Amino acid sequence: MKKKFILTLIWMLSILAQPVYSVTDEEVASMQEKLQDALMKIEALEQTQKQLSKPKSDAVVTKSKKGLSIDTTGGGISVESGDAKFKIGGRLQLDYQGMNSAHQSANKSFGDLEWRRTRFGLSGAVNKYWSYDVTYDVASETDKANLDEGFIKYDTLDGVFVTVGKTKADMWMEQRTSSNWISTVERSILNLMSENVNYLIGKPGDGAGVKLGFYDKETQSSGAISVYDAYINDSNDDNSMIWFTTARLSVSPKIDDSSFYHIGVSYGAVDMKGQAANFASQIGVKGGGSTTLLDANAGDVTQWGLEAAYVSGPLSIQAEYIDNETDLVDGSKGYEWDGYYAQVAYTLTGETRGYKWQTGSFDKIKPAGPMGAWEVILRYEDLSLDDADEGTVADSKVDIDRTVFGLNWYATETVKFMANYSIVSMDNEVNPAGTTKDMDSFQLRAQYTF
Repeated sequence: MKKKFILTLIWMLSILAQPVYSVTDEEVASMQEKLQDALMKIEALEQTQKQLSKPKSDAVVTKSKKGLSIDTTGGGISVESGDAKFKIGGRLQLDYQGMNSAHQSANKSFGDLEWRRTRFGLSGAVNKYWSYDVTYDVASETDKANLDEGFIKYDTLDGVFVTVGKTKADMWMEQRTSSNWISTVERSILNLMSENVNYLIGKPGDGAGVKLGFYDKETQSSGAISVYDAYINDSNDDNSMIWFTTARLSVSPKIDDSSFYHIGVSYGAVDMKGQAANFASQIGVKGGGSTTLLDANAGDVTQWGLEAAYVSGPLSIQAEYIDNETDLVDGSKGYEWDGYYAQVAYTLTGETRGYKWQTGSFDKIKPAGPMGAWEVILRYEDLSLDDADEGTVADSKVDIDRTVFGLNWYATETVKFMANYSIVSMDNEVNPAGTTKDMDSFQLRAQYTF
């Protein structure tokens, strides 16, 4: 605007100066034409600059001369001032699940629509060394909020960090991947069993602990050891503190700019001190009637796992194996189980699946075009359980197979829709209904993250 004013002023002065310098009418007309052309170019440049500086999706990006910035491009609110940071975020996940089943009873078919996760959190950093995260999940059935995650972290910036509080134990790549960015609506049955039976993966109940970890950018490797109390309620005061220990190591070297592989190993152990370690689930979905597969008043529990992944452009392959042995308090066998899953995913629109080598976990897919990113998934799971109290009289080993077909649409970086169709078969499971009908289920999810 200042340039426009100055040029206009020069033009006016040139007209006033005509008698003094004897400027001809042709010269004045030529000067006016040149000035008008310059003004039009300046206006065009101003409009181009406004368009280039305009944030995507009308988001607010503000920066002050003192280093304060406010950013809403991710859907939430992020504020930074030097090394200090503060962010408000969360997730909303609405699920529909339906199953056609006849295991253990004449009919366990059901259909259900629920708010699966409604989480709101605060995270940030006091300086470049100290950071924090607090996330609450509001359960739609009870309208009560519980602490999903809450911890303080110290990072030396030299590849070593410590966290204190409630956060995920370091076992399994799929468990380390956020529920926002897993490929299927439900994690694997192996993951579900380990989290709900022995607390050896996932978040430690309502308890807390300490994690010591490392990361190395040169080798793209990371790992951590966690010690925590899962806060298992017990009438015996001597058993009120049950300590869980987990460890994980992973490496993910790059092949080229769009290709890499991932290899990891994990181990976990706990003395349950006679606590119940049972597993009853609808298998592969959340809700409906459950099937009891394992039960024991457990003593020592040990668990180890292997994980591998390969990513090349739009193609991603991942697989994990886990083995669990649960003893009774007297040291005799309670039960044991092992299994694996293998998954292939392909992004039809060409985007590469996100990945965080610092935690050895997958991340979001960022759509490259206005129609979003489309991903197809095929997964197979196999699980073998050996419990003397379960299974048929002829064989105590129960075998479970699950096949999942999935389609994901990443409409934007924050909006995602999922559709899964899965088939579950069970062999040698006690079934009063006298049928071995497979359990077919269909799941939908609408998700918004911020």
